[in-house]
Amino acid sequence: MATKKLLDGNHAAAYGVKLVRAEVLGIYPITPQTELANQLADFVASGELKAKYITVESEHAAMSVCAGGSAAGARVFTASSSQGIVFMEELLWQVPGMRLPVVMAIVNRSIAFPGSLRTDHNDSLLQRDNGWIQMYCENAQEIIDACIQAYKIAEDSRVYLPTIFAYDGYVISHTAMPVEIPDQEDVDAFLPPYRHEYVYLDPKRYKPVITHEPHSEVGMEYRFQMEEAQNNARSVIEEVDREYGKMFGRSYGGPVEKYRCEDAEAVLVTMGSITGTARVVVDEMRREGKPIGLVKLRVFRPFPVEEMQEIGRNVRAIGFVDRNISHGSAGGGVGTVETARALYTLDERPVLIGFYAGLVGKDVVPGDIRYMAERTLKAAETGKAERQVEWIGLRKQAESVQVKV
Repeated sequence: MATKKLLDGNHAAAYGVKLVRAEVLGIYPITPQTELANQLADFVASGELKAKYITVESEHAAMSVCAGGSAAGARVFTASSSQGIVFMEELLWQVPGMRLPVVMAIVNRSIAFPGSLRTDHNDSLLQRDNGWIQMYCENAQEIIDACIQAYKIAEDSRVYLPTIFAYDGYVISHTAMPVEIPDQEDVDAFLPPYRHEYVYLDPKRYKPVITHEPHSEVGMEYRFQMEEAQNNARSVIEEVDREYGKMFGRSYGGPVEKYRCEDAEAVLVTMGSITGTARVVVDEMRREGKPIGLVKLRVFRPFPVEEMQEIGRNVRAIGFVDRNISHGSAGGGVGTVETARALYTLDERPVLIGFYAGLVGKDVVPGDIRYMAERTLKAAETGKAERQVEWIGLRKQAESVQVKV
């Protein structure tokens, strides 16, 4: 039966990897992911997890190990953060191109320079274009659930794409909460042993992906197939979440989780740990009679276009809280720009405001959430935004960094 333990995010992720019976681990420790690597090493050393833990000299080597292990037919896992993700970059493009269902935890940490050991989402969102599925976790319980779901999604023959589950460094990775650990037999029933339909390193099961034709002739077809797999993943993610909910009693609404949106005139969209703070603020404002709702974007890739359009049809304004930055963009962070494109085809579009918040580890406190909610409600009331993009929590709010309508 399921058990309960007090776990921080890193230990929750380690228990998730143990439950899925990962067979090859290639991990190079980096703050704030190190305790995840340490706990997995303890599991392997004690015999609790029967896996090959390969000590590597770099993050580039860690992903190389995982690519090789997956190509040989093993269930693999790795994890990294920040500069480590950047160091993996070459392999991070090859793995989805080879259709290998590698699963990776990204413990979000800002990238230098400027940078810190604390969280923002640029390290994971830097990988938004290379074919990885991306899931974002709010707390330690969701980490263990997302880890198990990630393998089910990645290993589905309709998908065969690597999957990231990301969670905020220190805010989640080092903060403990009561976590329900599923029973091993139940996880085994939910996630059968891994067997890829095509295994690169087994001549009897290998179906050529790379042909003798020049890549300039067939490469576009490969990209098209990867895009089809991303589109297939939309329904697979929903199926897996529903099945998980039936078996374990917890589901997350598929790619998007809506909170108090039924009669909302405006909503905030959040990712990761900010969502917990936002729920409290939304409840407070609802008690004051203010029609604000909350949308937790749990899956960023594939981007939930239809879900965002449905939300856009039912509210008058959307405020997207971006814990990332896209310097020189058309206006706002990565989430805001993606949402703008999703809403573009609607005949009547809500007002969209982009908020930069929590960059380079800056805390996002309830007052910040309330300010963003109030600004979004005002846009819903007036039908326009005073500014398309706002920076939250700057020491000096310079006009030069505000994008005006």
